[in-house]
Amino acid sequence: MYYAHTVAAKYLAIPSILRRGLIEPIVNALPVSTTNLSFDYKAKRFIRAANYDAVTRHHSWFGSFSLDQHEELFSKDLLAQTDADIYRGVRELVRRSDAKNIIEQMQYADINYYLAEDILTKVDRAAMAVSLETRAPFLDPRIGQFAASIPVEYKLNGKAGKVILKEAMQHLLPHEILHRPKKGFGIPIAEWLKGRLNALLRDMLAPERIRDQYLFNADYVQKLIREHETGKASHHKELWTLLVFQLWQESFL
Repeated sequence: MYYAHTVAAKYLAIPSILRRGLIEPIVNALPVSTTNLSFDYKAKRFIRAANYDAVTRHHSWFGSFSLDQHEELFSKDLLAQTDADIYRGVRELVRRSDAKNIIEQMQYADINYYLAEDILTKVDRAAMAVSLETRAPFLDPRIGQFAASIPVEYKLNGKAGKVILKEAMQHLLPHEILHRPKKGFGIPIAEWLKGRLNALLRDMLAPERIRDQYLFNADYVQKLIREHETGKASHHKELWTLLVFQLWQESFL
């Protein structure tokens, strides 16, 4: 994710006529894959948000809906009542930091938002659900302060991340463990939404249900479903987010 900002700087240095007239059409024409974090998925998501400012593109890359989708997704009534800059809080946080470059600025934002409000929250809930006590030793304040104080190249060098940590561990761990690709806890959502979860998706995102909420544009939601089902695009992240929101809304509101 952080390396993508470095790539974006190089990408934006390419003349706009080449980016919009050649590169973007080629990327958008790549065959659609439902494999988790496939090349076409990452490439399309990259170019979709590369032209935004750093804060917006960072959250568009790992979020569900990019900024240009908001006007299509949300109802006109909701858009009329919503702050135009949804990332205002993050921008203010970044402005107050003393981070010297985009990478450190985004890391600072992630520590305060993504880590605190998403990752750690999910780990805590999942662990407590099975009465498991978890610990995050790298979040010891002393380690965090040290990591924040060292030059960015010790943390990210080209595509290689965790540079200083890997150097410290190179005599303790086998090379194939130390340098294996990062792998998250991906599940085959794209396939599930076409198969075993399709009936649930269709029910929870039915046009009449969406219209009654006055939150989302029912026609746009149906367009996402249709394109995903036919293989025209992989909208699994967007549709999964909407489905989970609907299930949450059904349970608690």
